[in-house]
Amino acid sequence: MVKNAADLVLVSKAIFTGDGDVPMEGYVAVKNDHIVAVGQPGQEREWIGPDTKVFQLGDQLVMPGIHDNHVFFTGYMSMHRGVDLSNTQSASEALDLMVKYSSTLPHGENVYAYGWDLNIWGELPDQSMLDTAFLDRAVIAINRSKNWCWMNQLAIDKYHFQPGECSAEARAHLLKEMLGDTDTVKREFLDFCSVLAERGVTSIKDIGFDDYSGMLQVLSSLEEEGRLPLRVHFSLEPVLDELDTETGLKYKELYSSDRLRFQGYKIMLDGVVADHTADMLEPYADMPGVTNLRPVDYAAIEEAVLRADRAGLKCCLTAEGDAAIRKAVDMLEKCRQVHGERDARHSISDLEYPHPDDLKRMASNGIFAEIYAQILLLNPSREESYMAEVAGEENASKFYDYRTMLDSGVTITIGTDLPLFMTSVPDSIFAATVRRFPEGSASTDWYPEKGLPLAEVLKAWTIHGAKHAFMEHKVGTLKPGKYADIAVFDRNLFTTRPEQIREAKADLTIANGKIVHDRTSG
Repeated sequence: MVKNAADLVLVSKAIFTGDGDVPMEGYVAVKNDHIVAVGQPGQEREWIGPDTKVFQLGDQLVMPGIHDNHVFFTGYMSMHRGVDLSNTQSASEALDLMVKYSSTLPHGENVYAYGWDLNIWGELPDQSMLDTAFLDRAVIAINRSKNWCWMNQLAIDKYHFQPGECSAEARAHLLKEMLGDTDTVKREFLDFCSVLAERGVTSIKDIGFDDYSGMLQVLSSLEEEGRLPLRVHFSLEPVLDELDTETGLKYKELYSSDRLRFQGYKIMLDGVVADHTADMLEPYADMPGVTNLRPVDYAAIEEAVLRADRAGLKCCLTAEGDAAIRKAVDMLEKCRQVHGERDARHSISDLEYPHPDDLKRMASNGIFAEIYAQILLLNPSREESYMAEVAGEENASKFYDYRTMLDSGVTITIGTDLPLFMTSVPDSIFAATVRRFPEGSASTDWYPEKGLPLAEVLKAWTIHGAKHAFMEHKVGTLKPGKYADIAVFDRNLFTTRPEQIREAKADLTIANGKIVHDRTSG
């Protein structure tokens, strides 16, 4: 009779604990919500009782659960509410679907739609079609690329943004109203968690606008009911209101559990390199004399950052261009100079085009990096990529320079900016380690010497994300005493050929000791 038998035992030839750089052969035992043992082959028998569920996984990779360090649930929500137009061939076909859908809604309720594709339709849809068909309802239909909203005049007037300016920040009024439907949001969030569980995710850092109105009620109630499927860390991005340290301090006190935790503020600096709104130290190669098409009020941002740091609140500064990244480092360095050194764990996200000097400064100031490791996949091929065009061929290798970041001593975490990308460990390895475009062959790898070793990609998804959230003593590695947050992939990612890596799937996800996704018995 086995005393203190485990609830679950996972046996594999490839267990990546996160403490080293290569997988080991052995087992992981789970009881209740914690890991109770990690050991060598054969030793698992001492943990197996009559009711223990044993997974014989062969050479499938067992690793810590994935922490996506930068997601927008509200962005995902707005891309999945209403009518799915992804299979429509024209605006008139889409209009028919929306009119039919509206007949099922209460009088005056908004019509939402998503997923239409300009490449399929051939031309932008005409606003007048919606104005004629919907006299008393606001209509918002966002396209697949998330850069155009087909809207009627009622929607434009009500939500204060234009069809071609439909970033999440521009749609802040609309998103706030959408979050007011608590029952719908709760259902959508649980569906969202299921999608992430299928990808091995057990924890996220979600970005919410202003005071996170609507979402906190949903998350708090799910936690109280014991139904919060993953760990939610959240940061506030001031959009409609200024950064409010009083609210931040209140949230820091109220939301500090291991399941729901406040993580400070996200502040936008510049825009995007690809459309010349990122702030660059040197002019764009294809726009002589231009370093940024959208000026940045650095003085106002610095005042907000210093105010947050003074209150002991963490900041994530989003910066793409090397000039903006330098300013971000300046601000966080000034926090230390003015307020003294502390374990703040501030971060900079995006970091598309960093200068090596500033990466060293990030490391010396304890600033974390939040990279989007799948970002190379936005470019179908080297020939169709934008990097050399906007920065010059001689500067192309400076994009996504993860190796210099690693060698400089920066702690790297990974996020997706979801819904920009859906969380995918295999895709991140393909893009950040193999450094290959979706349509590329080995001959077109994008400066592979600038990539991250595979083990570092996995650490960035796990223990480094946990450390950024002040949770490294509780999650992030497979170690006895830590919470049982575990992901299992259907193959050993360390030995999978590059051309097959993107085919890998998460077969099993365990969050807080509970199986939340299981393909092993299918």
